[in-house]
Amino acid sequence: MRETFQPILLFYQKGRHWLIPFLLVFSCFDTQASKPFRLDSLSCQQVWIASQVLPGSGQVINKQYWKIPVFYSGMGSMLYMGLNARNEYRSRLNLYHASLFTPSVDEAMRMELVELRMKRDAFFVGAAAFYIASVADAIAVNAKDRHSPATATILSALLPGTGQVYNKKIWKVPVIYGGIASLYYIVDFNQRGYDFFKTAYQQLVDPNQVDVFEGRVSKEELLFRRDLYRRNRDLALIGLAGLYILNIIDANVDAHFFDWDISDNLAMGIEPLIQGGLSSQVFGSAPSLGLSIKFDF
Repeated sequence: MRETFQPILLFYQKGRHWLIPFLLVFSCFDTQASKPFRLDSLSCQQVWIASQVLPGSGQVINKQYWKIPVFYSGMGSMLYMGLNARNEYRSRLNLYHASLFTPSVDEAMRMELVELRMKRDAFFVGAAAFYIASVADAIAVNAKDRHSPATATILSALLPGTGQVYNKKIWKVPVIYGGIASLYYIVDFNQRGYDFFKTAYQQLVDPNQVDVFEGRVSKEELLFRRDLYRRNRDLALIGLAGLYILNIIDANVDAHFFDWDISDNLAMGIEPLIQGGLSSQVFGSAPSLGLSIKFDF
């Protein structure tokens, strides 16, 4: 009999420490199963997490099932066309590297590669847009009966400006995107300048390449300009990140003050006050003068 239970005893002695987390997890599931579960009782954060992990689950929670095929067809079609465009781009890129062309054909091939790369990126951005839209829709619909700071924060984190639209501060959206566009232009301008002077420096120090400045600019000057463009680019990137964070903070703060009463009924009035008047003379007391401060809510 002892030989029969010896493998079981051996497993218990060596693996009993693995049983502790298993029992804890089982106990938690058993406790949760004993409580009634309702989808409409989920918080905004839980809906957000569920929508990110499995797109469409937020629409299930909100009982808007008809939106699921819309989002999935959009994501699927964009992803499919993006993968096809990526394969076409790689095929043409391999052909470009494996062949020699005349200068005119080479320039045409470069332009074609740029167009294919832009088309590929556009399809992938479209797929990401459908994904973000599914998450944003789930959060916005879930919090339609209450104004939630968490919803405003998440929306602005997903897509800058949407939290401001949710807070009905639409005038802030062009300010945000104007700042983003300006900083992006600065980043792009300085990136192109950095690439240009980086290439010019490599051409100067490499005897097998043609110097674009033909020796008129020293190595120190090229390095200085390259580093200057890189510094300006990095500062613009920091500003872009700061604007993104500020957009989230602004949406959160505005959402907290959304229900704050700032109507004309909130007022403080100061009026002169006379206590006693004629009746005070009857009882032998003099009237008193003062100020009356009234708060209207």
